[in-house]
Amino acid sequence: MTGPERAVSSARSALRALLAGEALVGDDVGDAFAGAGELLGEAALARRVREQGAAVVVAREPSPTLLRALRERPPALLVITGPELPAGFTSRTLGPAAQLAIEAGELVIVGPDAAALTGLRAAFAAAGMKPRLSLSPAPAWLPEWLAAPELAGCRVAGMVPAASLHAGWARWARSAGARQVVVPLGVEAPRVDTPRHPSLGQAAAAHALERLTGPVFPSPGVLALLLDAESMSPRTGPSGHVAESMSEESAAAALWRQARRALPLQGDDQGMEAPHPGLSRGGPANATTDAFLAQRALLRRERAESLVRAAADEVAPSIDPAALGRAEEVLRSAGQALSEHESKVVLRGFGIEVTRQAVAGSASGAAQFAEQIGFPVVLKAVSPDLRRKQELGAVVLDLTTSAAVRRAYATVVANVEERAPTAHLDGVLVAEQIGEGLEIHCGAVALQSGETALFGRALAGHQEVVLRLSPLDPAEAMLFAQAIVAGVPLRRKDDPGLRELAGLLLRLDALVRHFGAASADSEGRLELVDLSPVRLCAGPRGYVTLDARIVQRAHLEGL
Repeated sequence: MTGPERAVSSARSALRALLAGEALVGDDVGDAFAGAGELLGEAALARRVREQGAAVVVAREPSPTLLRALRERPPALLVITGPELPAGFTSRTLGPAAQLAIEAGELVIVGPDAAALTGLRAAFAAAGMKPRLSLSPAPAWLPEWLAAPELAGCRVAGMVPAASLHAGWARWARSAGARQVVVPLGVEAPRVDTPRHPSLGQAAAAHALERLTGPVFPSPGVLALLLDAESMSPRTGPSGHVAESMSEESAAAALWRQARRALPLQGDDQGMEAPHPGLSRGGPANATTDAFLAQRALLRRERAESLVRAAADEVAPSIDPAALGRAEEVLRSAGQALSEHESKVVLRGFGIEVTRQAVAGSASGAAQFAEQIGFPVVLKAVSPDLRRKQELGAVVLDLTTSAAVRRAYATVVANVEERAPTAHLDGVLVAEQIGEGLEIHCGAVALQSGETALFGRALAGHQEVVLRLSPLDPAEAMLFAQAIVAGVPLRRKDDPGLRELAGLLLRLDALVRHFGAASADSEGRLELVDLSPVRLCAGPRGYVTLDARIVQRAHLEGL
């Protein structure tokens, strides 16, 4: 049994012991763990641990005697209800100030702290939903429990802080689908330009949790409405009753109109014109606010599920063997950081649309290539040492004649020699210039776990970077594409649909998997694939990659 397999087995043995009421519980922890197991005094607890061991031990502030016993016979789970976790304890722990309850329902509730857990439990109780397991603070190892057969069929809701998020949450969220509404808290912008940065795994987990609903406001009432609502069909019941009087209905409608004014981007979505009977609640303003926020998230979930159904018959893209062979040869012979031209050859090997281009070593050669490619063209310096080419004057746009290309060639070479004298210049790239369109920044980046995440964002306004773990299937690619463009307020009529963008993401995923599959047990060959920008455009191509950069692991690492 491998290390990860042993960890999962240990986690599940702790869960089984808790569900069966077999925990050893210190008699000083209070009433919170009544019924979770056998209550013992400090000395008796230490003796039982030392002599027989235990799957779960619950204590407030373990004495030195109990700590020695726990280190001699570590339990699968140590629950600490006191203010501090014991130092140097390597077993799985829940705490400090842990809250944990085992009941007879079919819901798992997780909170970042005791106060949040209390609010969540109250909201779900008001909606008539009974918990099976409630716990806080939200632990990083929780996905191992959520995937266990003992909790099969349970719905999951709550809030998890960024510090507890990692790629394992993303794998679980994908399998859980609409049976979970878990809100990530405090996730920072991911550093997609820095492979293995801690923010990447956290963001991949957060975006997987939000893959169907989009970001959800962390209100217990919103979570209760979302988890209880199977669809937007009208319904009545404890989770949302139809207004009982005309005055109540009028007040709710007024509050709804004000919510649309205060949140115009959310309120202008199709389906947000009026409160839906299946979600609306009469009563105080906060109930109407919860319904407003839940309705938007539920509409996004239904659209996401529609995309998944539409992609059910899509097939994975085909790869040309000859082009793939050229890509493999380029990557094998290239250095750790590929040039733009080398990177585009690798991309072309997987059918990813790139600009028609060639590398020139002279002004006359550049002019000849431009005539073959067709005007207008753009010239760029080819060098692995240059990152901000435009700022250095190493890029010239809108060249429409051979004479202009010759002059631009001389300008690019002179600017590099003057402004970056230590850079190694491999030539000048002559590439077609693409017309206007929505621009996307996308790519793939290695995570700390050894897995790979794909990323993307629309370069219109201040859009959030979205991450997805590889591998992708056609349905996941469609959801990914939708998430990337969801925040763009205005789309042009000639912009392609989601299918073209999803096709690009599938081909990018094929590249990542071919050069080192993304898995928890093996590291991929590619550290970073950066396509910036990809321009979505009209016509049969659908999109064109304007600039690209690939960074691979050093050959000395055995590649």
